[in-house]
Amino acid sequence: MEVEAVLTEALACEVQVATPHTYMVELESGWFDVIVIDSRLIGGEAGLRLRASGSGLVFTTLSVEDMDGLKGWDGISVVAKPFNDRHLVEAVKNATQV
Repeated sequence: MEVEAVLTEALACEVQVATPHTYMVELESGWFDVIVIDSRLIGGEAGLRLRASGSGLVFTTLSVEDMDGLKGWDGISVVAKPFNDRHLVEAVKNATQV
């Protein structure tokens, strides 16, 4: 919910929030400019679907080790939790330009 509030305020954009239990269905049912997703949720089939979506991606993480990027996901921004609003907004802006 924090992501929704920050992005809606900073970018005047529409934000759709999905839970870890519903995001695969949401991904299948729509197209998104940018997907902000926890790095723990990108393995296996989910990773394949994210790559195929054509959407810009931003990963979030609690892991210090992931802050320099995730193996196999070159060029995708990683934003630390808890969020620094400015970092999140910049990562989303950058993801729309890829």
